[in-house]
Amino acid sequence: MILLRANTELHQTFERLIEAMKVPVKWNGIFVVIDNYMILQGEVRSLFFHFDTRNVATNIIDIPVKEDEIGEVGTNMRVQNAINLILYAFGKWGTIKGVRVDKSFEQLNTLFTDIMKEMQVEPEYTPSYLRFYRSGMRITYEDVIQTAQEEEQAQPEDEETNEGGLWHKVVWKRDQKEFARADITVSERRKSRIGNNFYLVGYLCPACCGKLHMAVYPAGKEFKIETEEGGVLLARAATCNACRRFYTPRPGRLFSEGDVYTLDFATDEAAYDDYLELLGRNADRVSNYHTNVYADGRRPDTEEDGEESLEDLCNALPELSDLEVKKLSARMEEGFYPEESVEKYEAKVHSRERERRDVGRSLPQREQAAEEPDGQSGTRTPEETAKRSAGRKETDGIRSGRPAERGRGMDAETETRRADHRAAEEEMHGADRRAAEAGSSRQDTDGAGRRAAKERTGGRNIHAEARTPEGGMTVDGVIVTPEERKGVQEHYEARLAVMDRYSDRQLQELKRQLEGERKLTEEEKKPYIKKVQERIYEGRARELQEKADACEGKNYTLTKRILEEVEAADLPEEQKRPLREKLQQLKQSQAEREVAAMVAEMPANLDRKQYRLYVDRLHDYDGVDLTPYEQKIAAGREAAEKQELSNMIRRARKVSREDYADLAERLREGDFLPELVAPYLEKVNDRIKELDADAIAAICPAPMQMNFEEGMEAYQKIKEGDFLPELKTDALKTLEKRLSKIKTDECELLVGKLKRELEEAGVGENPRHHFYPARKVLLGQAAPEETDVIEYAMASYAAGRGLFEYPILVVDVARDESGKEGMILTPEHLYYSTAFTSYGIPVASIASVTASTGLLNKGIYVHQKNGTKLKIPYAVGTKELLDYARELDDFIHYLQEKPESRKLTYLASEKHDTICCFRCGYQYKGGGVCPKCGYQNNG
Repeated sequence: MILLRANTELHQTFERLIEAMKVPVKWNGIFVVIDNYMILQGEVRSLFFHFDTRNVATNIIDIPVKEDEIGEVGTNMRVQNAINLILYAFGKWGTIKGVRVDKSFEQLNTLFTDIMKEMQVEPEYTPSYLRFYRSGMRITYEDVIQTAQEEEQAQPEDEETNEGGLWHKVVWKRDQKEFARADITVSERRKSRIGNNFYLVGYLCPACCGKLHMAVYPAGKEFKIETEEGGVLLARAATCNACRRFYTPRPGRLFSEGDVYTLDFATDEAAYDDYLELLGRNADRVSNYHTNVYADGRRPDTEEDGEESLEDLCNALPELSDLEVKKLSARMEEGFYPEESVEKYEAKVHSRERERRDVGRSLPQREQAAEEPDGQSGTRTPEETAKRSAGRKETDGIRSGRPAERGRGMDAETETRRADHRAAEEEMHGADRRAAEAGSSRQDTDGAGRRAAKERTGGRNIHAEARTPEGGMTVDGVIVTPEERKGVQEHYEARLAVMDRYSDRQLQELKRQLEGERKLTEEEKKPYIKKVQERIYEGRARELQEKADACEGKNYTLTKRILEEVEAADLPEEQKRPLREKLQQLKQSQAEREVAAMVAEMPANLDRKQYRLYVDRLHDYDGVDLTPYEQKIAAGREAAEKQELSNMIRRARKVSREDYADLAERLREGDFLPELVAPYLEKVNDRIKELDADAIAAICPAPMQMNFEEGMEAYQKIKEGDFLPELKTDALKTLEKRLSKIKTDECELLVGKLKRELEEAGVGENPRHHFYPARKVLLGQAAPEETDVIEYAMASYAAGRGLFEYPILVVDVARDESGKEGMILTPEHLYYSTAFTSYGIPVASIASVTASTGLLNKGIYVHQKNGTKLKIPYAVGTKELLDYARELDDFIHYLQEKPESRKLTYLASEKHDTICCFRCGYQYKGGGVCPKCGYQNNG
């Protein structure tokens, strides 16, 4: 019997399973594995899965469990996969309610085989059974779990390899090395090899003194590499398998001269192996009498091609100088000549070389010239120098033309420009003068106009009041004589005498005329206006009274309209009140009578739209108590909504996830009774959950087997996808666990690289330098003293860092050594904090890092590409300051070389017309293997 406590992921998965199955099991989180049974132990009833009978059932069982006997699933992916297998197997058999598996039995059998092949267990899954075999012998499910535990213990997670490793620019660097040689025979070369067409040679590695292996490319099939000096076609390359470093001579050179390019992969074994395979793919066991050449056709300083046959050279061996013999020996070692020729003559050449070394005789003058240092071998003779100088002068003369002609041309052009400039200035000044004259003219005209007006009025204000004639008066600026006033008054008195015959419109017009009359004072107009207004009120009141009397026995709508008309009428309140009271009583009695009739006559087969129209009509009756009719109204609503729901489900398109989501949205927003719509919503949501689970499974069928590219792509799809929140959360957690594992590996490699480079530069260990223990943090094995300062610093001034952005180095300069002040370096940012400020600098925006040891400006400075210069905290002494800044600058430039393929925007895209290599960033079309660095997982 095996007892296992579920981890968080398994606990959530099987809790949802129990909920979906709707079984009365209250699971305590313990898996019990006995023979071919898997039991989810409950407080009363437990859930049983039996592989022999394919049955899933609940039962009451008492299993004695001791706490010290319970194992942890933890991060053991083999055990977790073996447990999750239950869901697929029993789900496909159809014995788990609520779980549907769309994969075929053949596909599931392949999946189970892939999961268990590392444990040497062979599953056999059919519609009738699931059996397990090991070495041809059938074993139980309990044996499978036991094997998974043992395998995981034998291969702990921290030994898991990193798929991508660090990135490399794959640019060969120029260097000067001294290659010692050991005597090796052709037969020894044939015996010792590292594969990929690399064969043993006599040169020793300058770093470790181990023997090098060399690959030679057939003439015309040279391999192109990128160097600091541009593209180079490789005729040959050597490697040290121990140092993981490659060497090749510069164009026109030999290994023996020491002028080489190097490419160092340091501790990145995966990158080295891929590149070794790439270089060896086109190499062969052949000779090539060419040296390396520049890809753009440039000629090297010297050329050491061995086009002359080895036989001819060896026949003339006595006449060759010591230097020529040495170079001949080097060319033989470096694959310039066929293997059979080298085997035939190498003893003779080596013997002659040793003989020349022993004798050490003087060389003729011409041989001494040939043995001059390489730096002088390309020096030109005085004659060549004079010839080149003359050629340069002649060329300069041709380019410049005759000085006199050029001078005349320039003078004419200059004169033309000056004339144009003078004309433009004159036009501008002329425009200014015309504008000034026009302004002066306008001012004179305005002044003259004002003076003339003043003369006409005799200096008086033209708006002053006019004189009132004797016996008359002025009203609103109008002079009215007594006769005129009397005539106006008699006119209005005559009209008022007959106003009983006027309509309302005529009365309103008379009122407006009086109000606008300018030959009467306001006091004189008031009595006339008052009489007209009283007559208007009297007429309106009489009209409304007639309408109110006519509402007796009429319908609710008419009475309501007349009441609204009374409320809007321009009448005194004392005239409105009796009308309002009468109409309100009529409205209430008519509303109650009409509502009772409508409810009594409500049809039984109304659809939802008709029902709503009916209810809306009922609610149009203000002030009516609908309580006595609620039961019948509610029954009508229930019947109408049932019919509507049934029609909606039947007519809805139910093919894709979007169809079901749209249907669920319509059900939620349909304002149906909750108890009626709930069963339909539950079924629709269950179907959406099934579709989402299938879609997520298709995006990441095996999350823990994904590399970072695949995992990041799946993470982005699920994050941006339209899935149920609970499924999305679970899937993202699983992917986050995988991606954090991969980024932890990358962080660990970066920490190792920076540590190693600081040590090599002479920057010793520093208690203020805290390197992130990435692997320990992932496994939960980090001690508090290893992470306290780092975590406090990250929380204090690097809270805005991105997803999976882990620190590489934290420099603590706080007095209390808490981490609240200092510097944090991550692959994407450099954060720093002082007593007064904190700031984050994107690594991509840094131009350089420098140090100053002066008395006044001592410190480390970050120069940004926008010209900004910032001083950052540091914790090294003055003696180490320059070395520390130089290594920090180199490391930041290395981080800036991070390929585009490692950025989230690239990883989130499903397809790429042009592939960007995950390791070196080289862009190419087609194929999963990078043609520049050999990385094999770009597809």
